[in-house]
Amino acid sequence: MNSSAPPTPASPSTPGDPRLERVLFVHAHPDDETITTGGTIAALVEAGAAVTVVTCTRGELGEVIPDDLAALRDDPAALAVHREGEIAAAMQDLGVDDHRFLGSPGARTAGLPERAYRDSGMVWRSDGVAGPTPDLHPAAFCAAEFGEVVSDLSAVVQSVRPTAIVSYDEDGGYHHPDHVRANRVAVRAARLVGVPYFAIVAGAESAEGPEADALAADDTVFTMDARHVAPRKLAALRDHRSQVEVVDLPGGRAGIRFPHGAVEPVTVRESFRFVSEPTAPEGVSEMARMTTGGRVTALVLALAAGAVFGMIGTVMHQSTITIGGAPIWSGLVLALLMSLALLAGLRSLFGSRAVAGVAAVGLVGALVVLWQASPGGSVLLPANTPAYVWLVGVVVVVTLVLGWPRLRGGSAGGATPPGDPTRASSVGAQPTGDRLDALPDAKGTPQT
Repeated sequence: MNSSAPPTPASPSTPGDPRLERVLFVHAHPDDETITTGGTIAALVEAGAAVTVVTCTRGELGEVIPDDLAALRDDPAALAVHREGEIAAAMQDLGVDDHRFLGSPGARTAGLPERAYRDSGMVWRSDGVAGPTPDLHPAAFCAAEFGEVVSDLSAVVQSVRPTAIVSYDEDGGYHHPDHVRANRVAVRAARLVGVPYFAIVAGAESAEGPEADALAADDTVFTMDARHVAPRKLAALRDHRSQVEVVDLPGGRAGIRFPHGAVEPVTVRESFRFVSEPTAPEGVSEMARMTTGGRVTALVLALAAGAVFGMIGTVMHQSTITIGGAPIWSGLVLALLMSLALLAGLRSLFGSRAVAGVAAVGLVGALVVLWQASPGGSVLLPANTPAYVWLVGVVVVVTLVLGWPRLRGGSAGGATPPGDPTRASSVGAQPTGDRLDALPDAKGTPQT
């Protein structure tokens, strides 16, 4: 993406060309994609970019506007089918040939049966913004396991290998629970594979005064001028006639009338903010970001690894090679280097002394056990110089690694800045419980 628009292709040619922009839009309900990003979608398609639109629900609980569709107002299942047809028509008008419903084939975790995420519904709060409904349906998008939803979206990411993912900001634009959850899911899917994430900037076109100045000064905000594809966006909006009505406004502009009566101008300039991966505060380790199960697993594996390295080092520390007639304690040197690499690597990887400390317990524990003579009288740690150096060396390695003030590698893998043509080359990681950092879902509770 550049300073004036979301990603555009350098050369829309052969499939698989790393220079071709592949943009994944994640939206909550049919019509959201057109209202907030329709111009950008049409402009990207026209420029030759590969565009995929994922819709999380079928909008079963949407409010139906026209009276000729009144029969759909009390029939969520029929409305879902109707809105499937509306978004199919809208995709055609926008030029999109890759649209998927989350949970359906192509947007479902391999091996799991197909499922439909139901509209979670919303209520208007007294402050004029949307809030969660008190009677959440068990099949609702916001009631689904967070990890399952992320895994389904990750299946799309693996399939299309996007160079950018676009969805809502943290409040979902107007706090609709499905929009908020779509944000959490899209952000997580983007972070798992290091794909740049762009949040829709609501109301950017109508911003005035200090707000407009702040947006103009923000170099992470990118604006797509979609006036040249405005007819496509208007046609797609008219396709969603069960939910929105296109009306004429003074000055020759078009507007959108929503079910609750509000009328807003149709945006022809759509803005997005690049959302960088937050940096963990100083002193917050990778262990602190893991789930309880993940921490227990890491500690158990570290203990086992320390014990294994201790046994291997004890067995090999007496080995020597002869150079120029002089014996060299090659086994001892290698055993100490292996121990140092294990403990330093664990501390660097997790940014914490805890995992390295547990591995050190396993390492020293193995030495204590092997110090004892076997029933046959043989010993792996005889009373000689290499054995003493091995024992003292392990203590020095443990003290050095655990006592060092700071031992941490580089960034834990944030999204690559826009403009890097290779940023999507590593897509393919599957989310697991231990990789899902705690983020609030649409109900305000942590998801782990």
